[in-house]
Amino acid sequence: MNMPDTEPPAAHPLIASGQLMLVPGVYDALSAKIAEAVGFPSAVLTGYGVSASLLGEPDFGILTQSEILAVARRVVRATNLALIVDGDTGYGGPVNVQHMVRELVAMGARGIILEDQRWPKRCGHMRGKTVIDAEEHAAKIHAAVEARGDSTFFITARTDALETHGIEEAIRRAKLYKEAGATVLFVEGPRTKDELRLIGKELPPPLAINLIEGGVTPMCSLEEIKSLGFFSVGFVLSGLYAASHALFEAYSEVRQSGSSAALRDRMMQFSEFNSLIGVDQRLADDERFEP
Repeated sequence: MNMPDTEPPAAHPLIASGQLMLVPGVYDALSAKIAEAVGFPSAVLTGYGVSASLLGEPDFGILTQSEILAVARRVVRATNLALIVDGDTGYGGPVNVQHMVRELVAMGARGIILEDQRWPKRCGHMRGKTVIDAEEHAAKIHAAVEARGDSTFFITARTDALETHGIEEAIRRAKLYKEAGATVLFVEGPRTKDELRLIGKELPPPLAINLIEGGVTPMCSLEEIKSLGFFSVGFVLSGLYAASHALFEAYSEVRQSGSSAALRDRMMQFSEFNSLIGVDQRLADDERFEP
């Protein structure tokens, strides 16, 4: 385990050379600090993860705009990550999108992902999705572009139309969103490498892809992803799933044995965790003001 006071692990060669952008998913300030500690310069604040960790609810449109903005503000304050925020559908029409973009720009976030699902939305790898008219979402993308002003704020246009209307309609929509001003295009839920290859061939770069363990998209290697035409690769739920597994094992062990002894080599210790969250700096700040 790489602790906060050690050098972060070396990046994959395709990442280190700038040929691909690899982004982890984070869901609160602590997961974001850990992503930063291991060397990631950027991350995605996942709505799926925030809904699960903050509310204990699935990604079914229960999370509100105010709640995701509050978590984003905490992450930006706690880290130096270039944070890309899952904006779901924008939580309404163009005016709601503009409010969200302006809030994110003001707090120092670096980008937003906006999808064309009909509200209430759901996770892109779940069944039962529906989408709004393409022109309606293009208007939201245009509104987001206007709201960001002169800032270097990335707008990722996501379409979920592949499942509902097929690959050709998904590609048509993505092109329309690019014309509306999207920085990055993201066709959610490709089910085969042939679909991935077609997306990479037909759409202008840069293109994003999410790899979700157990999801519908093939878990390709980074070399394959680059060859298929993608640039941004999101492992957006890996941290959430790993943390949940670790918590399940830890709580089960303690309840069964009444001890954490069997877990010690898989845990941060008191001093290591305190280093991660900056206890020494806070103690030093406090001591400066002692009478």
